[in-house]
Amino acid sequence: MKTIGWVAAAGGLMVLVACGGGSSDTAEADSSVAERAAPVRISGVVARGAALVEARVSARCASGPVGSAISGSSGAYTLEVDASALPCVLEAVSADGVWTLHSVALGRAGTSAVTAHITTLTELLVAQLAGTPPSSFMARASARMLGATITPTNIASAQGTVGSTLKLMGVDPAPITDVLAQPLVAASAVQRGNAHDKVLDALAESMRGAGATLADLVGLVTSRSRTLEHGPVLAEAEAAVQSASLDGQ
Repeated sequence: MKTIGWVAAAGGLMVLVACGGGSSDTAEADSSVAERAAPVRISGVVARGAALVEARVSARCASGPVGSAISGSSGAYTLEVDASALPCVLEAVSADGVWTLHSVALGRAGTSAVTAHITTLTELLVAQLAGTPPSSFMARASARMLGATITPTNIASAQGTVGSTLKLMGVDPAPITDVLAQPLVAASAVQRGNAHDKVLDALAESMRGAGATLADLVGLVTSRSRTLEHGPVLAEAEAAVQSASLDGQ
């Protein structure tokens, strides 16, 4: 087995409604509040290849921390938040406390449901978005920071970084075009994994073979996100991979 030595590089506003006036005014105010506070369901699957069962999922949103949920036997979870709470950064902690993974949920006008899987791939996506370890972003992100960071443009760019990282690790990213929302069936005691899940499996196997950890990849991605010219960082990493491969021949 070839071993690579890795070094980790490393609001929303609550709306206050003053009641008063006639009954028609009150009805209009109630209708306005109901519209602004329409709930949005955030759901997805928590997985690292195998489903993470009974993981605790929490969210830090533009409106502040919101409630938590527990993933089921397939790794699926659901959180309900007010539309005004979005965007959010999500955190899932495995039942045994060994795994902590992150993701993001982006609100869109008129949307009542958001898919946000929480996986090793979304951990890399959040690292690229934040330019810092996802756990730090989860702990410190303000409403303004969440709004500026979690945007469609930034997410699209981060998706590309995840694909580049997979290629660096020798994993074909082609089966996945959207790590946040593309259908994910995680392998568990009751079901087989789908193509999305197989990419998670392939990344885990590649990391084991390279002697790398998820923290190592997060460090690489955050270093890359802090560099205006991204190419040199990945080029150095690719050179290290090639050098180690030659040494092992």
